[in-house]
Amino acid sequence: MLAIISDLHFTDGTTSNWGSDPRCPGGRRDLFNVSPKAFRLFFSDIAEIVGRGNGIRKVKMIYAGDIFDLLRTTAWFDAPQSALPWSVPLAPAKLEAECGALLDKIIENNAKALAWLSGVEVAPGTGALRPFAELAAIWPKDVALERVYLPGNHDRLVNLFPSLRARVWSRLLGRGGEAKEFSNQYRDPDGHETFVMHGHESDPFNCEFTADGRPDYAAIPIGEPMTTCLFTRLGYEAELRKMSPEIVARLREVDNVRPTLASIRFVQDMIRRARIGKEMTSLIDRVVSEFQGLEFYKRWHKAHDRWNLGPDEADQLALALRAIQLLGTHLPVGLMEKACGLASDDSCQALALKCLRNPVAVGETHCVLGHTHEPAHTPLMVDDKGVQKHYLNSGTFRATLTKAFSGDSFVEFQRMSWVVIYGPDEFQPGERRPMYEMWSGLRRHN
Repeated sequence: MLAIISDLHFTDGTTSNWGSDPRCPGGRRDLFNVSPKAFRLFFSDIAEIVGRGNGIRKVKMIYAGDIFDLLRTTAWFDAPQSALPWSVPLAPAKLEAECGALLDKIIENNAKALAWLSGVEVAPGTGALRPFAELAAIWPKDVALERVYLPGNHDRLVNLFPSLRARVWSRLLGRGGEAKEFSNQYRDPDGHETFVMHGHESDPFNCEFTADGRPDYAAIPIGEPMTTCLFTRLGYEAELRKMSPEIVARLREVDNVRPTLASIRFVQDMIRRARIGKEMTSLIDRVVSEFQGLEFYKRWHKAHDRWNLGPDEADQLALALRAIQLLGTHLPVGLMEKACGLASDDSCQALALKCLRNPVAVGETHCVLGHTHEPAHTPLMVDDKGVQKHYLNSGTFRATLTKAFSGDSFVEFQRMSWVVIYGPDEFQPGERRPMYEMWSGLRRHN
């Protein structure tokens, strides 16, 4: 059986909002990172499925990208200029050191959650890894548990350096002594007919491509400095300007707004309620101007600005940034969607269909992606042999902010979602076709 989750976005806590909770270390609870209780529930549910008596002897956990978030942090604002992921020129050794220190903080800040995912924890006083007793207590003893990790766009940096890969092998997969490179794709060899990627390959702002159209995972996409230097920078600059704690807290949540384009409405709603139009216009103008001044942005724009009939990604981003500066906090979002070509599309479904039509995908019937934070299912096609092909999205475990159906207010809720794929005879005896289930739960988040 396969169990697939993605988009946990564990961070170092520097961009988190915090709540009072005497049960947590220091009396504070991180409201941004996923609570370890979520993984207790997840593994308990998977163990219950396994325990139904259908002969499941192995469960393969696939962590399908954006597990670690090396972009949503204020650490890059204090790093040396040559040590940023988007530095021009770049000092790789310095970047590795900065990434290693950041990943260590992320692991420390999410140690209990990672213990559930990896099955190991750090023994107090020794630093050695030992089996995680809470997982062992609920997991069926005769069922093997394997783990696979596929990097996404927010943890792309992990795969660049052996020292970072070794940390992930140990603290996410529970296998010390490993440092080999992680694959960005998973093709199941055990009859589940499933292909898995993170899904940022559908997004030209978060994945670069070679001349022949293949994903270039070593190349830096513009989405990396966008996440840090635009979204994360807003909350950071607001705090430096001593804006109210409520405004700072709201700006830290901008990157949790879905769909992403609704973040503009989210900021406008906040400005209207707090009556801080002038201050926010000044803040946005500075953040956008500094982003446009990055040497990396200038080179990216030049490389992606092509002569064609419609707006390319360079045109789309440039128009969006310019519109935000010119129209400020009164920007009509619908107008920007039309002008910049940024309205939502079916790119994930198109990518899934392309993957399943690939000649190497003969026999695969499920394509599972993440990236969007929206759990989804789309029947893609029925081939000439009557075989169904399906796209599934594993969603996220993170909090999500969504615009209310009426008005411009936003509501925050917590989501847990995952995908399960059963192999032959695992759903029920005699059922040879792979079967799937997609589970998604919501809870109001205060």
